[in-house]
Amino acid sequence: MIKLIRPCIEYEDDIMLFRKEKLEADGNAMDGCGGLERYESYTEWQKHLDSYADRTKIKPESGFVEGSQHMLVDEDRHRILGMVNIRHYLNERLLRTSGHIGYTIRPSERNKGYGKLQLKLALEFIKSIGVNDVLITCDESNVISAKLIESCGGELEGIVHVPVLGCMVKRYWIHQ
Repeated sequence: MIKLIRPCIEYEDDIMLFRKEKLEADGNAMDGCGGLERYESYTEWQKHLDSYADRTKIKPESGFVEGSQHMLVDEDRHRILGMVNIRHYLNERLLRTSGHIGYTIRPSERNKGYGKLQLKLALEFIKSIGVNDVLITCDESNVISAKLIESCGGELEGIVHVPVLGCMVKRYWIHQ
């Protein structure tokens, strides 16, 4: 069964294998992975995730907002297929740059339809916490991501230059 779950110790080994595969294939482009590229152990990464899981514990100067990390897993194979980071609300920076949802699919699992499934499940989750208007962004050059967002109902608001990212970004809204 394929489903969206929170990171857990049962997947510790595969989380680290996922990290290695992503770094080898995509360098530090780890969108949707909750900063996994910066951590060499599951325990340290989980501490980081916990630091923004509760809005009452977030330091305003950190730039973080309450959010949750999820993994798309194939339970039958005990394998992580993708990761998605969901911001429960937006601050000014996220409104200009990244939006509510960031995601990635494991390089060896791409082109199998998992991206669309993962985004649909992420949209179900974010709706369940009361967010009906969802901002999702992607680099203008990322044609695959743009098509994925559009296939899930994304309406292009515009294309803007985001200096902090150093690129042109497509901004999509999904109204649920």
